[in-house]
Amino acid sequence: MKKLLMNALAIATLTGSLVSCSGGGGYYYAPDWYYNCYAVYDAWGYYLYDDCYWEYYNVAGEKVKSELDVASVVGDIEQVKLERMAVHYADEFNMSHDQAMKVAKNVQDFTALEDRSETDIADFAERMYGINPSDIVTAVGAAQVGNNEALDALVNEAAANFEISTEDTKALIKELHGNALSSAGINL
Repeated sequence: MKKLLMNALAIATLTGSLVSCSGGGGYYYAPDWYYNCYAVYDAWGYYLYDDCYWEYYNVAGEKVKSELDVASVVGDIEQVKLERMAVHYADEFNMSHDQAMKVAKNVQDFTALEDRSETDIADFAERMYGINPSDIVTAVGAAQVGNNEALDALVNEAAANFEISTEDTKALIKELHGNALSSAGINL
C-alpha cells in the first residue's frame, strides 16, 4: 500500500510539473542568441574547421543577417526624411524637385552640425544660396540700419539660382531664417 501511495504521489508530482512547464501564456516569443557552428571547407571540398559564433534571431524566428541591415534601415529612414522635406519645399515654394532636394540636403547637413563655426555658416550660405558669404554679411549689415537694396539684390540673385520667384525666395528665407531676421530687426 505504501508503495502504491508513493507511486501515485510521484505521478501526481511529475504531472503537475509537466503542466507548469508547458502551460500559461504560450503566445510569447522571446528572440534569443544562439551559438551556431558551420563547417568550413577549402576550394577542393576538404574540411578545414568549424566556424562558431553567436547569432541573433529576430521576433519572426529569422536569423538577422548582419549589422548592415540596421544601417541600411537607418539610411532608408534618412532618405525618406529628405524626400519629405524636398516635397514640402517643392510644393510650398514652387521649386523643381532637384532644387528642393538640394535645399533639403543642405538644411539636413546644417542641422546635423552641433558646433557651428563661422566657416560652417558661410559654407552653408554659399552652398544653399549660391552667393558669396561676405556679400550676405554686407547686405544684412546694411539692412539692419534700414538699407534693404543690397539685401533685395541678393534675394533676386538667390531667386535666379533657385529658379523661383522673388516672393517664393523671400518666403523660403523667412521659413529657414525667420527668427534670426526678426531678432536683427530685418523685414524682407
